[in-house]
Amino acid sequence: MIGVLRVLRAGPWALRLRAVTIALLAGGLIGAVAAPQSALANDKYAAFVIDAQNGKVLFSRYADSRRYPASLTKIMTIYLLFEDMEAGKITKNTPLKASSNAAGQAPSKIGIKAGETITVDQAIRALVTKSANDVAVVVAENLNGSVSSFANRMTRTAHSIGMRQTKFLNPHGLPNSGQSTTARDMSKLAIQTMRRFPKYYYYFQTRSFKWKGRTYGNHNKLLGRVAGVDGLKTGYIRASGFNLVSSMRRDGRHIVGVVMGGRSGATRDAHMRELLETHIRHASRGGTMMFANAPLPRSRPEDPSLPVSMTSAQTMPVPKIVVPSTSVPGTLVAVNQSGTASGLSNARAGIPIPTPAPTAVAVAATQTEMGSASPPPSRGGWIIQVGAFNSEQLAIDALNRAKSRAPSLLSAATAFTETTSKNGTTLWRARFAGFDQSGASGACAQLKRQSFGCFPARH
Repeated sequence: MIGVLRVLRAGPWALRLRAVTIALLAGGLIGAVAAPQSALANDKYAAFVIDAQNGKVLFSRYADSRRYPASLTKIMTIYLLFEDMEAGKITKNTPLKASSNAAGQAPSKIGIKAGETITVDQAIRALVTKSANDVAVVVAENLNGSVSSFANRMTRTAHSIGMRQTKFLNPHGLPNSGQSTTARDMSKLAIQTMRRFPKYYYYFQTRSFKWKGRTYGNHNKLLGRVAGVDGLKTGYIRASGFNLVSSMRRDGRHIVGVVMGGRSGATRDAHMRELLETHIRHASRGGTMMFANAPLPRSRPEDPSLPVSMTSAQTMPVPKIVVPSTSVPGTLVAVNQSGTASGLSNARAGIPIPTPAPTAVAVAATQTEMGSASPPPSRGGWIIQVGAFNSEQLAIDALNRAKSRAPSLLSAATAFTETTSKNGTTLWRARFAGFDQSGASGACAQLKRQSFGCFPARH
């Protein structure tokens, strides 16, 4: 830079301008490749880009340095709403009542008043678009009784999904010196949200939200403007700078980017766009969504209704939900409480599921480690289902895990898998037969107490 200043003081203007430009380019201060270097002087800055389909790190700057999450905090608040919806504790239409504490939160807010109610569906949209701090407290108090209790749950959940450097003390991200995270941890939260709750992820694509006649637009300016960007969330407080977590799917590839500490919303967005456009070309095509060292949390039940998959290189005991690229045709298939498959439209789910290669249609065994093939039991009586998977082996693994957790309960039951198909997608249901109605209900109740997903059904 000293050399640049010397050039400025000497020579004709055209020569000086040309020399300055060359010097700046050589120094990495102009152009797309320069953004990370120019951000190094900003002690709030951090950035991270990961291939969501194989866990490969594509870009990393200060990814493990502590930063203030600001409103990125609300991704976890929404995650816990999804969790309670998935567990059947609340529905989209459940009313949430505002307290005076919630109504008194600092902006950004929608101005909900004490005593008023907002539905779960409205609350999620208010958090995604307006990033409403008052609504975040409404959620916290209704789900867990108090902000402190909800914040403790947020931190426990964060640690259970591998966000070990994260601590939450409130549900909205307003200034608190004890609340911190890292760019890497926020990518884990984004990926975990997409793979655990694919049928709810469409909320992060919400462009606007109406409340009391007023329309609030989404603060995420890349959504709908950059091809392939499908969510997630912005954040800002003075202590954090401008933050953004983004997901991009393009040409069969899927990456997640995190930028923290931007000096303005515009420069943050420009840097994120640059990172996504640069690194999407180096991401893998197809495959399963995965994140190294971040299995689904064991502290909560495995969800028996979601299809899951695992690559041969991944040996975690808990399989991962398939969330492949949008270039693969098909629809997301969930197994409902009756045991039948139901499709979710691509437009709503935003995440199609590929058709796996066909294999054997059923297995059964009486040993602790199952794997021998035999037909499923004849129809009649009641069964329990502990999962629906994208491969036969994963279904067998689930049966083994269930049996190991409740050997006395399942020792006399017949373990088997059974296929179902919807819109070209094949799933293997992991089931145990040999129950009457009360026995099936009791078996599921016991398995759920041991954090294993289960539901009974007539066979």
